[in-house]
Amino acid sequence: MQKITKKHIFADGNKRTAFLTTLLFLKKNGYNTKFTTDEGEALVMQITLADDTEDEMLKVANIIKQHSTNNSN
Repeated sequence: MQKITKKHIFADGNKRTAFLTTLLFLKKNGYNTKFTTDEGEALVMQITLADDTEDEMLKVANIIKQHSTNNSN
């Protein structure tokens, strides 16, 4: 998600693509996610503005974990 938002792979829509790709990845791996529009936007902006550090990515992972449920259990 971070690389898509920061590396600007596409001319437009990088943040949307990153968020939707993350949701699809989680869905394909047995997780449901629940983000409001505001929460999704805030997450993507946090990733975009954060330093490229393990600590920052762990914060993001925790946010995603809080909004996800595992369907395989």
